[in-house]
Formats: sequence, C-alpha cells, structure tokens
Amino acid sequence: MLLRGRNALITGSGRNIGAAIARLFAREGANVAVNVKSSIAEGEKVVADVRAAGVNSELFIGDVTDSSQVREMATRAAARFGAIDILVNCVGIAPMARLRDTTDERWEQVLKTSLYSAFYCTREFVEPMVARRWGRVINIGGVAGIRGSKYKCANAAAKAGVIGFTRAIANEFGEFGVTCNHVAPGHMENIPRPVEWDQQPRLDPEYYDRWVKEHVPLGRRGRAEEVAEMCVFLASEKGGYITGQSILVNGGMVFV
Repeated sequence: MLLRGRNALITGSGRNIGAAIARLFAREGANVAVNVKSSIAEGEKVVADVRAAGVNSELFIGDVTDSSQVREMATRAAARFGAIDILVNCVGIAPMARLRDTTDERWEQVLKTSLYSAFYCTREFVEPMVARRWGRVINIGGVAGIRGSKYKCANAAAKAGVIGFTRAIANEFGEFGVTCNHVAPGHMENIPRPVEWDQQPRLDPEYYDRWVKEHVPLGRRGRAEEVAEMCVFLASEKGGYITGQSILVNGGMVFV
C-alpha cells in the first residue's frame, strides 16, 4: 500500500492509461478523483472500480483545456478530499498529419489538449502541495517530444513543451518537497495508432504488429498497467528523490 492515505487527481482517467493509473493507485491505498470531459459512463465505471478497492473516489466532469473549468474542479476537489497530494496530467491527443495539412485549429487543439491542460492543472493544484511541503506531479507525455516523430509536428511540439514544463516545475518547487516528472509511454495495447490523411488506405491490418517487431527491442506493445506501475513508484515515498526526469516506458523503442 505505497499510497495509503494519499489523495490523487488523474485527468483523462475514464479510459486507457488514465484509467489504469486510477485503478492501480486505488489498490495502493490512494483516494482517487477521476476526471473526464464527456465519457461519463466510462468515468463512472472507473469510480466504481476504485471504490471497490476500499478507498474514496468521485467523478469530476470538466474540460481541462479550459482554465476556468480547471479552477472550478480544484475547488470541488478540495471540498471533497481536503487536499490533492498527487496530480497526474494524463490528457493528450496525437493525430498524424503532414505539416501543410496541419491547420491553425488542429495545431491549437493539440497544444491546448496536451500542454495547456498540464499548465492549467499544475497551476491550480501545486500551491496546496507547497503549503504542506509534499506533493507529486506526474505528466504523461510521449516519445514524439524526444524523437520528433514524422507527421506529428503539433504533437511533437506539445510533448517537447511538456518536458520543458516538467523540468521548470521540478526546479521551482523542489525546495518545497514537490517532485515533478514526465512519463513517456511507447506504443500501447488497445490504443489505436492515430492515422490521418492518405496513409490509412495503404496500411494492411498487420502493419503495426510488423512495425513494433522491427522497431521495439522487446518486440511487443506496452500495457497501460506498466505505465501505471511507474506512476505508482514516482508518486510514492520510494520516488521522493526523483524529479525533473523523463522516464520512457516504451520497450526500448527510443533511448535517452
């Protein structure tokens, strides 16, 4: 029970990696605030699973790309849980498009979803951590910000921004006992690789499996639970001397 008695808020936790983190945090003893924007039924299922682990949970519906909604969510979370000890910024999108096909609207959407959300949430939740001289901020990013993935200019820019933001928060708040780290998943099971424009018709059903075998040393996609395990470690006392780091959970696809 590495997180017994801690209160965690995980954005985008109605499905995939966010949901896996919520469930594992609960099994490790943390109370969990589950956040979704619109997938209410999925969020309610995660809340039920968390409560089944014997801890407290509540669903917070809100768009974390909207600073006013984040502010309201922080107020409600404080009223419900008293204080949030662990913040996991897990919201993000990674569409593929050629540079010339990346519209102003798509560029802004990707940056607001993957980068601005982390800024808005951290700004609201970090000060109470400072006051208590203990806190954890974990930003879920991706390898695009490190390798500059082809056809992902917006996503690469946003995820590189998350890395810089992580280091800045680590430097600013480390003296107050608050750590901030970046966890970068690789290609994951049950999360379709996003493909847009004219590439999709040329891909046969086995394309991604072949790609993974050729480019990932471990020869398989990752599981959301494996990312969650890393987040538990970083959120616990065991991860207390780790901050400002980018930790890649990608089967060796990218080394740093």
